[in-house]
Amino acid sequence: MMEIHTLGLIAGEGQFPFLVAKAARSQKIPIVAFAIKGVTPPALEQYAEKTFWLELGQFDTMVGLFHEHQLSHVVMAGRVPHAALFQNIQFDERSKRILMALQDKKANSILGVIAAELEREKIQVLDSSLFLKPCMPAAGLLTPERQLTPDEEKDVQFGFPIARDVARLDIGQTIIVKDQIVVAVEGIEGTDKAIERGGELGGLGTVVIKVSKPQQDFRFDIPTVGLRTIKYMEKAGASALAVSAGETLFFDRDESLALAKRANIAIVAIEAPSAQPPSQ
Repeated sequence: MMEIHTLGLIAGEGQFPFLVAKAARSQKIPIVAFAIKGVTPPALEQYAEKTFWLELGQFDTMVGLFHEHQLSHVVMAGRVPHAALFQNIQFDERSKRILMALQDKKANSILGVIAAELEREKIQVLDSSLFLKPCMPAAGLLTPERQLTPDEEKDVQFGFPIARDVARLDIGQTIIVKDQIVVAVEGIEGTDKAIERGGELGGLGTVVIKVSKPQQDFRFDIPTVGLRTIKYMEKAGASALAVSAGETLFFDRDESLALAKRANIAIVAIEAPSAQPPSQ
């Protein structure tokens, strides 16, 4: 691994920033966290040597702090709700210039421009899974006691390439399928709400498919699933989950698999781009 004296962490919501911080500290790499007010969980502070709480639009302030603390490496971890762009945010002049230069406001477009701005400041944006490769399941069935039913297998085979196309267009990384019909597509609301909506529209037995983007940029926007995902699936009556093998971060795996067993949910990791589930 490259030599990193101190790691900057731009932290969004969820567990992702916590796991990055814990993994870095386990390798004796100090963390300086840049937390977003109203988004980042406050408990992150206990895993960082320093934490700076910033408004979403304070990009220039953040860059100044990077230079002040001589930080040359950064990881972006954790989702920042896309809908925040529609809220009454006071963007600094640099943030305004970045947004005005965008041809569109897709997640990848915004994150790509932010990464490019940081790189121009000699701040290297690292693969956000750098410390978490063991959290990415290899291809195969993750619930050996609960295999895919023939109908679920058909839904996975049907939906996986569609989900990849939706992800390629930067619309979302999750679709919900029932009887080879796409009943819900993740949009700006995020995965959990898409699962919920899929259950409302498709009823019991929906299949959740969450994928990486073709040519996934692992510096940001890596698909993640975990205990919260399975809880939403249980509540929605979903019966199976398929994810991209080797390209999806699966947090709280033991707890998630235990809940999946109790809820009779099958979980499978699919090798892209073949979209073929493992033979049963």
